[in-house]
Amino acid sequence: MSTTRIPGPSAQANGDAGNSPAKDGRDRASLAPALAVAQPTAEPRTGRARSVALRTIAGLAVGAVLIVAFLRLANIGAIYQRLTHFSPGLAVACGAVYLSAYVVRGMRWRCLLRPDQVSIARAAAIYQVGIFLNWLLPVRGGEVAMSLLLRRSNGIPANRSLAAVTMDKAMDLVPSVALFAVMPFLGLHLSGALWLLLAGALAVTGFGAAVLAYAAWRMDRAVALLAWPVKAVAPRRGDAVASFIAGFVDTLLGLIRRPRQLLVAGGYTAVALLLDALFCLLAFRAVGVAVAFPVALYGYMLFNLSFILPSPPGQVGSNEVVGLLVFSGMFGVTRPGVGAMFLFSHPYTSLLMTCSGLACLSAMGLTLRGTLRLAREPAGDRPHP
Repeated sequence: MSTTRIPGPSAQANGDAGNSPAKDGRDRASLAPALAVAQPTAEPRTGRARSVALRTIAGLAVGAVLIVAFLRLANIGAIYQRLTHFSPGLAVACGAVYLSAYVVRGMRWRCLLRPDQVSIARAAAIYQVGIFLNWLLPVRGGEVAMSLLLRRSNGIPANRSLAAVTMDKAMDLVPSVALFAVMPFLGLHLSGALWLLLAGALAVTGFGAAVLAYAAWRMDRAVALLAWPVKAVAPRRGDAVASFIAGFVDTLLGLIRRPRQLLVAGGYTAVALLLDALFCLLAFRAVGVAVAFPVALYGYMLFNLSFILPSPPGQVGSNEVVGLLVFSGMFGVTRPGVGAMFLFSHPYTSLLMTCSGLACLSAMGLTLRGTLRLAREPAGDRPHP
C-alpha cells in the first residue's frame, strides 16, 4: 500500500525558493494589471481628501472673520442680558416646530418624486440627512447625497430624483421672488448685501426658467448646450453626462406638465413657510423679544435665501451676520435682541440637526463616513442591486 507524503513547511519553502525565473515573471505579469489599477486609485482619494481639508480650513477662516464682524456689530453685554430671559418651554416648542418644517419638506419631495413610490418615513429621513450634510460640509452636497441615497435604497435613477430635488429647492425660492415683487408696496428697504442676495436668487430662478423653456422647444440643443462644458474638459465622459442631463431635464419638464402635482407641492411649501415663521417667532420669544408674525415670516424667508450660497461649515458666523442684516437692518429689531436669538437658536438647531441626521442614518443602516463616501461616487445611474 503506497502512501502519499504531504510536504511540510520546509519542503514548501524549498519548493517556493526553487521556482523558475520564468514562473516569477508570469506571476509578476499577472499581478501587473491589479497593481496598475490599485496605485492610481490611491492618488485621487488623497487628492479629494486634501481638497476637502483645504475647503474646510478656508470655510472656517471665513467663519472666523464673520464672527469677528458679528461681535463688532453686536453689544455682547446687552445680548447677555437678553439671554437671562431665556424660556426653556418655548425653546422645546421651537425645536419641535423646526424639525416639523423639514418633515413637511420631505413630504413635498416625496410628492415631486411621483410616479416613483417612496414611503413618508424614507423620504423624510433622506431629506433630513441631506439638510444635515449641507450644514456640515463647506460645499452644499446634501442634494446630491439625497439622490444617491434614494438610488441605493429604492433603485430610483439619480437623474430623476435629482430633478425632483431641484424642483423642491426652486419652490423655496419662488416665495422670495414673489416677496421681491411686492416689496415696493411694503415699504421695506434692503441693504446692498441683501439686494445682491435677492438678485442672485432671481438670477438662479430666471436661468432655470430660461433653460426649461429652451428645452421644451429644442430638447436636443438644450442638452448639448448644458453638456458642452463637460465635453470640452473630459470628452470621454461627454456622452454619459449628456444622457444624464437628458433624463434630468426630461423629468423636470414632466413635472411642469403635471399642474395638480405641483399644486399639492405648493400646498406643502405654504405649510413649511408658516412653520418657518412660527419657529422664528418662538425663537425670538424664547429670549424675551417680541416680533410681529409678518416680520418673522418675511424676515426668515429672506434669511433662508443665504443658504443658496456656499457657507462655512456649520454656518459658523454667517447665520448671525445675515440675521443682523435682515432683522435689524430691515425690520428694526434691536441688535441685542437679534444677537441673543441667533446665539440661542444657532447652537440649538445645530444640535437638533446633528442628532436627527445621525439618527436617520442609523435607521437606514448607514454611517456618516459611509454616506460621505457614497456622495463621492459618480452620479451616473447603475442598476439597483
